[in-house]
Amino acid sequence: MLSEADVEERARYCYCVLMQLSWLYSNDNIEPSQYLEWLKTSSLGLGTDEFITLTVEDALLQSREDGGLLTLISLYEGFAHAFCQVLERELDDVKAEIDPGMLRQLAGEMGVELENL
Repeated sequence: MLSEADVEERARYCYCVLMQLSWLYSNDNIEPSQYLEWLKTSSLGLGTDEFITLTVEDALLQSREDGGLLTLISLYEGFAHAFCQVLERELDDVKAEIDPGMLRQLAGEMGVELENL
């Protein structure tokens, strides 16, 4: 069984993945065909995550306009909420524990500039 600290760490990680995928999807300057290249810049290692890359590749082969990101965003949002439920905490509480500088870095890796957090 995972310790509470491990569950907290996974909740934070899933939230960061959720946000980074959301920033990539919301960046109108990046075409779905470029998603895999941008994911390689992720300090979370999203460009080497086989599940994520296969999901994007499959969606691109199917010519899905979202490049598979909406599926991944929903999945990681569900993971984050599930971990929060185990912790009996709100997602906003988990978010508050993440260094704003790290969130700015993650956004920047997807070509998005955050001003205020």
